[in-house]
Amino acid sequence: MKRNIKLKALRITLFLVNVIVVLPILILAFYNVPSADDFSMAYEVHESYVSGGFFSAIIKAIYMGIWYYFNWTGVYFSNTLTALAPSVFGEHFYFIGTWVVLFMFALGLWYFFKQLLCETLRVEKHLAGCITNIMFFLLVQCMPVGASRVEGFFWYSGAINYLFMFGFALLWLGMILHLASLESVKGYLVPILSVMGFLLGGANYMTSLSLAIISVCILIISIIASVSGKAPLEKQIELRKHEIFKIAERFDGLKRAYIPAICMLVGFVLSAIAPGNKVRSDSAAFNPIKAILMAVYYTMDAMLGKWLTWPTIILLVFLIPFLWKATGRIKRFYGFEHPALFTAFCFLLSAASITPPIYATGSIEAGRIQALFYMQGMILLSLIIGYMCGWIRYVIKPAKLIDGDVLAKRKPKDLLEDAYLGQHATRVVFAVSAAFIAGSLLAVKPEPDLYTGTAALEDIFSGDAYCYMKEFDERLKVLRDDNVKEAEFGAFSVHPQLLFFSDITKDEGDWLNKAMAEYYHKDKVVLQND
Repeated sequence: MKRNIKLKALRITLFLVNVIVVLPILILAFYNVPSADDFSMAYEVHESYVSGGFFSAIIKAIYMGIWYYFNWTGVYFSNTLTALAPSVFGEHFYFIGTWVVLFMFALGLWYFFKQLLCETLRVEKHLAGCITNIMFFLLVQCMPVGASRVEGFFWYSGAINYLFMFGFALLWLGMILHLASLESVKGYLVPILSVMGFLLGGANYMTSLSLAIISVCILIISIIASVSGKAPLEKQIELRKHEIFKIAERFDGLKRAYIPAICMLVGFVLSAIAPGNKVRSDSAAFNPIKAILMAVYYTMDAMLGKWLTWPTIILLVFLIPFLWKATGRIKRFYGFEHPALFTAFCFLLSAASITPPIYATGSIEAGRIQALFYMQGMILLSLIIGYMCGWIRYVIKPAKLIDGDVLAKRKPKDLLEDAYLGQHATRVVFAVSAAFIAGSLLAVKPEPDLYTGTAALEDIFSGDAYCYMKEFDERLKVLRDDNVKEAEFGAFSVHPQLLFFSDITKDEGDWLNKAMAEYYHKDKVVLQND
């Protein structure tokens, strides 16, 4: 009980920390303005809203998702939501994009870990809450500096297409785990999951390919579990000698999710064979084999190098005692016999997510791609660390390697509890927390962009965000003036590090200029010469 109270207090503290540090991000969103694809992809929907109102815009957005499917790219769900930009209903509603993306990501992450840790692995809820809160901070606040944060959270066309879809995917996976844990299936759950799965088949290809791989695994487990379950008792005993049948039997609840998995795969296939994709497939940067090998290299480079800044390293160390403690509960229901297989699966799943953009463009430098790659990769890396904690604790059993004289005085169980579950664990948590807080306080002044929240505060208190919004408002007066047909603007005097994505150019033929001109019914829009 005493430990539970401490764990509950820590969970609440971590939650409050996350609320405090995410508030600047939500506040900064009020200063944000649309740009680039926010005009080009939302043009038709904006026209429908102006002429027919809200419901007309919704219908038009669905139509545009279909139109893009046949004429540009197969990600029908992503295209529909991209066309439905908040700025369609008024430029100053643009902040809603950041709020919606963060809400969906937070909801998806919380529900996924709740179902994975609490329902599936039977981890105590306050311990699971601590792990989830640490992960949320790690993913949002420690996202790589630069375009990843801009396109991941603030540029609507990038954020809705990538991080919103990722959050939605985590929610779907959490619901799949919930379905697998039920003794009796509720009638409405499978249809809802099937629709969600089909929609996710039309998400960005990083997300949809990852989910397609997981869906195939679900179908394989379903088939094997069904074959084993229907076999005679003697045959079942013989089949259980094979590791794949033992694994499938352990997760046989997933066979209830075979219909949502099929719907997801149907959506993914429809997205992949879309007529609009022919434009891109004809100009693919690399052949599939080279794209896969490059994806493996980039994943290794990121997981073992680029992502491991000192804040992420300390947070991962901070996470280990909680994961170690969680394995004590998990071991009662699941073993840790396949560390190599689990590590390989997580690593390759992360690599698979970046294979589509490498194949199509030869690059993963776009901020939105880097943002999603980081989030999915860090979650999978954390799962690998958790699995390794269980494997070391229950398979390697380090206590047995301690000198015999020491073991004669104390039991291995006592040594392990002192090292990871008792007072030493508390000391580790406090020591790591102190190091993290001290390091952050020392580093945040010279590096205000150390965390996403502190970068948001810098944009707000420097006045850059306000100036950026006001300069856009001045442009907006001209753009809304029907008497002005040729609009010339000065360049923005500031580029807030989290808000600025792109701007029009001095070339009136640039697609950025054409998109803005069409959106506001101008003959031309251009930046003034210096």
